[in-house]
Amino acid sequence: MSKKAALLTAALLGLASQAHAQKVELTFSSHWLSEQRRPTINKIVELWNQKNPNVQVRYNGIPFDQIITKTLAGVAAGNASDVVVIDLRTSRQRGARNQSVNLSQYGADSLASKFYPDLWNTGRYEGKQYALPFVTDTRVLYYNKDAFKEVGLDPNKPPKSWDDLSAYAAKLDKKDGNRWSRIGFYPTFGDFGYEGWVYNAGATFWDKSFENPNFDNATAISTLNWIKKWNDKYGSNNIAAFKASFGGGAQDEFMSGKVPMVVRNGNYLTTLAKNAPNLKYGFVTVPTPDGKPSATSSWGGGFNIEVPRGTKNPKEAYAFARFLATEGARIWAAEQNDLPAYKAAVTANKNPQFLKLVSFLPNTFIAPTSIYAPSYGSAVDKAVDDVMLRNVAPKAALDETQKDVNKMVDDIKRSFK
Repeated sequence: MSKKAALLTAALLGLASQAHAQKVELTFSSHWLSEQRRPTINKIVELWNQKNPNVQVRYNGIPFDQIITKTLAGVAAGNASDVVVIDLRTSRQRGARNQSVNLSQYGADSLASKFYPDLWNTGRYEGKQYALPFVTDTRVLYYNKDAFKEVGLDPNKPPKSWDDLSAYAAKLDKKDGNRWSRIGFYPTFGDFGYEGWVYNAGATFWDKSFENPNFDNATAISTLNWIKKWNDKYGSNNIAAFKASFGGGAQDEFMSGKVPMVVRNGNYLTTLAKNAPNLKYGFVTVPTPDGKPSATSSWGGGFNIEVPRGTKNPKEAYAFARFLATEGARIWAAEQNDLPAYKAAVTANKNPQFLKLVSFLPNTFIAPTSIYAPSYGSAVDKAVDDVMLRNVAPKAALDETQKDVNKMVDDIKRSFK
């Protein structure tokens, strides 16, 4: 081949390579389909597409209750989306089962310091990173300032400890004959749950690896005893009837005035602004047993960004995932008020309520779901029901839970072999 022909061939190969690069198209999926969320997703995708003409992203919205199932079905069939936003608590599980791409091989580990550690660790399994964290949340105690004033409580001095919750609730309680017309506080109303209170008390149901169960530990038992005292005070039948009276929107337990102190997700602020714009309320970090905030005062969930196994363009998919987790997170935080996992993105939103929620992140525990017992929640719910409804002793109920979850773990471990 002559030199001229060789140069021409090289040029044609270069053009072919460029043409191939221009044809890279990634599919990106998340569960955000609403009129509120979709425009922000579109803005992030359009910004990427403007900056990266050779790698174009197409957004595919999937309903929240289907995205995990469809993603895993796509992995099995070899046609999953190239990038997904998905539940962060189960990322380690997909990494362990080789259902998502190891992003460490593309340089993800260098980003670790840019994210909140608890969130980063939700995507880490056996020293490799299988997800980039995107957004999180935190639960806080909301309290009705007018109700506080009505019973002589200072609305500028919300409860800090479990004892405070009990004392404040006693003043806020109201009865109409034998019926409760207002319940000052009840631990499992709202979004916190028994497991949240175990975190709040400084423990978990698992060892540090979140692989070996420890459901009958002393703190879990004492916390269930604490919740039982509340249940005994009001009566399980009364609690059930009172809960059944809650409605939607402005008729929920807090906005209706039926429960003047409740622990709910920080994003409840949007609901309050829409449905109860004139309600005077405050929100603070969740009270702890000793009144001192800790790293586990509250708990959070949220969403990670993953590259499902089988993508034909893993490098390009990772590049978009990184963009979404960093530059995209700034846009998302500014427009959607969700708490970003990317620390630098918190400056994108100047809303005082948003910044107050951000200040609670150091007191928020982000726990991954156990790889070996992802459905352990049903066993926990049974223990709580046994104690509250069937008068089973907390230790006995949790001993039974420990046996049940041990069996779950053993069964799933065998499936990994």
